[in-house]
Amino acid sequence: MVAMAASAGAAELVDRVVAVVNGKLITLFDVNNKVVEVVQRTQGISLKPDDPRAEELRRQVLESMITDMLIEQEASRLKVSVSETEIDAQVDEIKKKNNLTQQQLVTELAKEGLTLKQFRERMREDSMRKRLLGFMVHRKVLVTDDEIRDYYEKNKDSLSAAKSILGPKVSGNIGFIMVPSKKQAEELRAKINSGSMSFAEAAKKFSIGPGRDQGGDLGDVQAKDLAAPLRDALTAVTAGQVSEPVMLDGKAVLLTLRTGQAPAAKAAPVPAAAATSYEGAREQVQELLYKQKFDKLFQEFMDNLRSKAVIEVKL
Repeated sequence: MVAMAASAGAAELVDRVVAVVNGKLITLFDVNNKVVEVVQRTQGISLKPDDPRAEELRRQVLESMITDMLIEQEASRLKVSVSETEIDAQVDEIKKKNNLTQQQLVTELAKEGLTLKQFRERMREDSMRKRLLGFMVHRKVLVTDDEIRDYYEKNKDSLSAAKSILGPKVSGNIGFIMVPSKKQAEELRAKINSGSMSFAEAAKKFSIGPGRDQGGDLGDVQAKDLAAPLRDALTAVTAGQVSEPVMLDGKAVLLTLRTGQAPAAKAAPVPAAAATSYEGAREQVQELLYKQKFDKLFQEFMDNLRSKAVIEVKL
């Protein structure tokens, strides 16, 4: 990762400008530093500077940095800000809500792959987005009781009762298992396909990758967010099937898509008695639906902002 932050070993290459956003520069050095942060939060995965996936990740990170820069510029233009005092209050509220001390908060964040500094920055960015949207979009994001009930009835077996200080956790569509060798991956795949072990059981028992404690659940990660080799492997199988092992930095990865019609060998559905009750899931579903609607409105806002911006990408 250090090598990635100083790829090619020449300052003129590391520090070259890779994007200009309304006259403000983003350098390759800036991008590489952000890539290092991303890789560090992805358990069990590392990338070498000459890895083709590293270049793809750089482009994804650069796009994210351009979006952040546009938000910062628009917030500055509109004199919209979020103070450290406001972030302190939000952190205190989270500690109170979850009955956590400062050290316990730091420990819980580490389980999510975040430092306290990164968590505070995420909260600041989220607050800035909401404030900007409130400033520019004169309509509220409304989630009705009927929408909550409808979503619950359709997804109650996949709703997780697991708590997270980062917000509600709803099972995602992608299952992920990482093991040390291709041979072990092939053996696990055979057991899962035979029905002698579920994908979630295999992940909890053997995986050394992200989402292990959640049965290999990658949460809100989507197929488009995966590195190309993983994305290709996932699209090569139908929903419910387990992909062929994919080698990733010397380790083997199995993937599954938990949507659509799955084969008989998949894990049995959660019994109705074990499903989260409507009362227990209501707040979780409401927050999830709110986020979906908010993200849609914000994306429309950003698309409009981007269309008016002068952006030159040189990566």
